[in-house]
Amino acid sequence: MDQVAAPRASGSRAEAASGGGAAPALARLCRLARSLLKTTAAVLVLEDGEGCWIDLDPAADPVLWSFAPTLVVRTTPGTVSVADTWQDAAFAELAAVTGAPGLRSMASVSVGAGGRLAVFDIRPRQLAVSDIDQLVDLANLAGEVLSLEQRARLAEERGADFRLLAETSTDTIVRGDLDGIRLYISPSVRTLLGYEPEELVGRRAAEIVHPEDRVGFAELMRSVRAGHLTVGVVEVRQRHRDGSWVWMEASLRLTYDRVTGEANGYVASVRGIDRRKQEEARLEHLASHDALTGLPNRALFDQHLAQVVARLRDGGPRFAVLYMDIDRFKQINDGFGHRAGDAVLREVAGRLRAALAPGDVVARLGGDEFAMVLMEDGAAADTAAVAGRLIAAFAEPFAFEGMPVTLGLSIGIALAPDCGEDPEPLVAGADRALYAAKLAGRNTFRLAAGIGTPAAPTS
Repeated sequence: MDQVAAPRASGSRAEAASGGGAAPALARLCRLARSLLKTTAAVLVLEDGEGCWIDLDPAADPVLWSFAPTLVVRTTPGTVSVADTWQDAAFAELAAVTGAPGLRSMASVSVGAGGRLAVFDIRPRQLAVSDIDQLVDLANLAGEVLSLEQRARLAEERGADFRLLAETSTDTIVRGDLDGIRLYISPSVRTLLGYEPEELVGRRAAEIVHPEDRVGFAELMRSVRAGHLTVGVVEVRQRHRDGSWVWMEASLRLTYDRVTGEANGYVASVRGIDRRKQEEARLEHLASHDALTGLPNRALFDQHLAQVVARLRDGGPRFAVLYMDIDRFKQINDGFGHRAGDAVLREVAGRLRAALAPGDVVARLGGDEFAMVLMEDGAAADTAAVAGRLIAAFAEPFAFEGMPVTLGLSIGIALAPDCGEDPEPLVAGADRALYAAKLAGRNTFRLAAGIGTPAAPTS
């Protein structure tokens, strides 16, 4: 493992990253690990010096945490969870424990493609099984990203080897003039787009480009026509002979007259990337949704909340933020096991989804905590009615293996803009109101007080 220098802070992050197309995704995964588990630091280290990423709490000093990658590499294989470093002989004498930054707990898991993902905290803390599961899921996702990048890199290398063998290449090879008219198309276009080569020769590719991609494609071809583009890569959808749309990547290179040296056309190597696009969409979904319930996760909820807040500031509709907690859920896990808890959480997600109106969003924040953004007119009475229906939806017992399971729902509500026009005060208000609902006996709801308004119980 190459020695990792102390990274430079950037916002809430500190990163020392490798090159490669996977780097941005791995950096986001590292940031997501720290955010989901609410720790001081998250570190992702790849084997053989391929790279590492460190994501830090904004208040943390990056220099003090430069030890973290080395400590991750030294961690034994498998899953490691240390609730209190002061009580663990393997950690108690480390300088980072006895001195700054005061490391008190950590957890580390293996990344399938080689490496480790770890989280560190300056508080003693025993991570829950669900937290470890989330860390394992993120590590597996990192492995998939690395595997996907490796497959893409190998495919590109193979493509380079065969581009000169146009007639036998799995890529479709296109020769065109500066006006974009295709002069030659290799036989593999039959597989890619279903056409015979002669059906496309003499025509422009722009004729079958998807309407949403035409502007970018036209700009590329203008650069070709002007002789300004030596090499260009573009991803576009083109219409298959059966009427469907096919994602493809085209690598274009200008060609030049051997006598005059002037540009006289282009050669393009074209390949289908439908599978890659589907994989990218799947990975994006995994990174933004809860694996158990399929609901948006905290990161996607925060993003949506920021968007509706921005629309509100521009005169958009009022809305409400609901924070929800399942009453007596711990009794389910303790009495029936985590399998029952998972089944109940999936059913909870279904009942919450059923209450959504168009434009509303419900997310699982973690554990048995959920949140909603209701795009109503923001009137307290309307939102209270929705909260009442949600609570009533939990009156019917949940079933697990034929046994009825009784639960309740506590809700805290913050109205926008009454409780603020920024995500932070709205979330804080809904959280306080949820706490008030718990104190009021559970299975009820409370409204957060508006700005400058004294709190009053509402149900």
